Amino acid sequence: MSREKASKTKRKRKRRLNIKRAFLLALVLVLIAFCIKSIVKVDIGNIEVVGNEFLSDSQIIKLAGLTDDSRFFELSSKNVCDEIRTNPLIATCKLEHHLGFDITIAITENKPVFFYAYTGKLVLSNASEIDENNIYGVPTLINYVPEKVLKAFSSGLAGIKSDIIRSISEIEYSPSENSDGAYIDEERFMLSMNDGNIVYVNNRKLDVLNNYDKIYASLGDRKGYYNFDSDFNNYLFKDFENGEILDEEKKDEKQEE
Repeated sequence: MSREKASKTKRKRKRRLNIKRAFLLALVLVLIAFCIKSIVKVDIGNIEVVGNEFLSDSQIIKLAGLTDDSRFFELSSKNVCDEIRTNPLIATCKLEHHLGFDITIAITENKPVFFYAYTGKLVLSNASEIDENNIYGVPTLINYVPEKVLKAFSSGLAGIKSDIIRSISEIEYSPSENSDGAYIDEERFMLSMNDGNIVYVNNRKLDVLNNYDKIYASLGDRKGYYNFDSDFNNYLFKDFENGEILDEEKKDEKQEE
């Protein structure tokens, strides 16, 4: 056999398995898998709930389905918030992960604005109605209101401070009419306040209610009617003594005179 032919038929050298390197590689892979598994199973550090007023932190955490067995990296914002939004009082939800394995649940609520006596249900700021008897401090709307007017009224109250809403004891739908019985303002309401005053307001001027405490403070201890339904920003005040309606005791005193 020629040298040229021999060179073409050289034997291929077999590579031996480096057991030491294979062992080190396997060890590294096992360590990586262990670390990933440990990280995935890390506990939640701290849970903060923000934006809630009517639902407690514990109620929201329970809605989210979070328990001592919940793991930080297993939490899906979509899944958690889908569970929280099953409660009609929840408008929006967002789950945030933080360093230190803490989480924040940021929500906004559909604010309870009044109890509607006509339906016997609690009305929320998004105009939905729910069967709920455990939320106190909202006024009662005592009579029927057309659906379109009611929806605008409840939505408008969403922008009113909660302490102002709680200062209203009773609401009456009270559209103003002319002598022929035609509506002058079909979006007008009469609010009986806890402090003894009466406030007239319509859907266009609901935002004025946020200034009620300041306006009332400017009049001292006087009691009467506030007309916040004016389209000219002229919020008239009329004392009960000089108004059209007197309480029964003062009516009797006038008749005796």
